[in-house]
Amino acid sequence: MAHALILACGNPLRGDDAVALQIADTLQIGHSWPDMKVEAAHQLLPEMAEAISEAEIVIFIDASATAAPGSVLFEPILPSHLTPETFTHDLNPRALLALAQALYGKSPAHAFTLNVGAESFELREGLSETVSASIPEAVHTILEYLTHHFSLARYKTPTLIA
Repeated sequence: MAHALILACGNPLRGDDAVALQIADTLQIGHSWPDMKVEAAHQLLPEMAEAISEAEIVIFIDASATAAPGSVLFEPILPSHLTPETFTHDLNPRALLALAQALYGKSPAHAFTLNVGAESFELREGLSETVSASIPEAVHTILEYLTHHFSLARYKTPTLIA
């Protein structure tokens, strides 16, 4: 069981849509944080509900088409009020929280989205310079939250490997 679950969604062939995948890679390669699980996928899937139900904290990372390019938005979220049978093609973080609750009887005590404003979702590989420059801030935001949350608990402060 991961106390902190990070779920990153994006498409590496759609420009800045890959920013969440880059953030996930940075977290996996450059951190020393116990009990944190990082998963990256092209989209959110119903199968993720089990891992979500077992986490104390879940952070969903994605690119945003509406936020200013390169901006980092970290916001708390609550489960959707929709019933599980409405979860068909458009599975979003709130719906996955509700699905975890419906299927497993529990969802994380703390859930957040971290969205990075995208500049382009064109069919191409690689991030724009603006979005690429926001990755350190996004990683810092996640690790700072986890450090603050667990500061009175059992974990040491994470360190980044440069």
